[in-house]
Amino acid sequence: MLYEPEAAVQGHAAIAAAVSQLLGGLPADFVFSAVAPADGHHGAGRLFWRLGPPGGPPAVSGMDLAQISEGRIQSLFVFLDPAGA
Repeated sequence: MLYEPEAAVQGHAAIAAAVSQLLGGLPADFVFSAVAPADGHHGAGRLFWRLGPPGGPPAVSGMDLAQISEGRIQSLFVFLDPAGA
């Protein structure tokens, strides 16, 4: 299950379509980069990230929180930072 602020989708095909739609709407030079290494414990993991042009200010930043069971992501929650944060 993928939970974004405006939507939730379930299943491999629906998640792949949501990610493809997001990536297809970005400027060609935008890249995702980790702000710090991912960390986690007790079946949860988090990653702080930024999105924008390489070497430039981020257009958006946020955090992904994953619930993990048996070595696989069961749910992924996407949190976006407020504009200007």
